Amino acid sequence: MPVTQMMTVHTSDPQKLASLLEDWHRDQHGTAPGYQGARLLADRDHEDRFVIEVEFSSEGDAQRNSDRPETKAWAEKLQAATSGQPDYHDFEVAFTTG
Repeated sequence: MPVTQMMTVHTSDPQKLASLLEDWHRDQHGTAPGYQGARLLADRDHEDRFVIEVEFSSEGDAQRNSDRPETKAWAEKLQAATSGQPDYHDFEVAFTTG
């Protein structure tokens, strides 16, 4: 079952977040276990708050990806580009219309 990992972060430089996601996608799509793609969402009510959604084919693949050194290195870059600690959540699809 597909899994979506969501990270809520705060930054004054959303372009840096977009660049980090572009770099990850370019370097890891087809390599990272089960990675299917990512989106960056801007909070319309809080200009410094963003949500990063990352799609994986399964919970197992998401966990295997989280354990990789490449993922840990990317998380360090994310931490450097944001203020405070990212808030992580994992979701599985409960219903879809498409």
